[in-house]
Amino acid sequence: MKLAASKVDGFIRQFSAQEGGGRVILLYGRDQGAIRDTAQTLGAAFLGPDPDPLQRTDLSETDLSGDAARLRDEAASLPMFGGDKLILVRGGQEAVRKAVENYLDQGPIKQALVIVEAGNLTPASGLRKRIEADDAGVALPFYEADPREIETLIRDTLAADDLKIDAAALASLRDLLGADRGVARREVERLVLYKGPKGSARPNGSVVTLDDIYEAMHDQSHAALDGLIDAVALGALASADKMFNRLILTGTRPEAIISAVRRHLQILHLAKSKMENGVPRDEALKSFKPPLHFKRKPLVERQCGTWSRRKIEAALDILRETELACRQTGSRSETRVAYDLLRLARAAQR
Repeated sequence: MKLAASKVDGFIRQFSAQEGGGRVILLYGRDQGAIRDTAQTLGAAFLGPDPDPLQRTDLSETDLSGDAARLRDEAASLPMFGGDKLILVRGGQEAVRKAVENYLDQGPIKQALVIVEAGNLTPASGLRKRIEADDAGVALPFYEADPREIETLIRDTLAADDLKIDAAALASLRDLLGADRGVARREVERLVLYKGPKGSARPNGSVVTLDDIYEAMHDQSHAALDGLIDAVALGALASADKMFNRLILTGTRPEAIISAVRRHLQILHLAKSKMENGVPRDEALKSFKPPLHFKRKPLVERQCGTWSRRKIEAALDILRETELACRQTGSRSETRVAYDLLRLARAAQR
């Protein structure tokens, strides 16, 4: 059975141990964080509280390579003290496909639930087609969340602990978290722990602010957009490359990165214009909204000396072309963004 993305949440909420027996559930897509979280949720619902460790078996692509019967053997090997059996398979290539086909062809074990965690599978995938076509199978797609979905996840997670978030903090946190729901949920839960019950641990109470985000996630600052922006604007090539790759790995879209760099340089251009017209530097830097954090302000002050108005204008032309190219080229956007950010970093060096 193939399940539409809009029905995935409902399936997960209603899933029970009774529905899991004899099933093969495929979790696939780009949102690996959501896939991992869902596998844990379904497994816990199937086995119940405090399961026997022998009730669960983990298999990898390597484990099944050359041994298509092993999946069925593990599912049929019921725990010593009874109970259901959960088989968690990680991978979606040929070895997993053969093992799943062998398992379904012989008829699934009624006391076993098989969950397959795969990557992004196309409709032509043999594994996906086999599970979607079988009465015992169900395929759940997990696509990357768009910014509005991440915002909803942030608000809902905070609301569960009677917390709210101001608009500036929401926009910053959304860009920082990227598109991976699993990563986003864990980071917001960490923010909740930092704030304490109903915000009781912090002076600003139940409202999450930019300072809260900075302080709660300071150990992740190397992967923050601000860190990448400052590395590019200061010509730190190695740091820019490293931070870009980390942001991509944590699910941040290339389009979000390039847009954030463009917005920063637009405000820097405005601040430079004010300074060239006699406005004091500290006053000109108030153009940045939300206000620059005190730890970041010296870095932006250095950028004011590195970039002229004309140089910023040339950089903005490049960034606008890159944003347009990202919308048109799709899968190649990551390479294009990385290349143009390094171009700007080299320009800052000069």
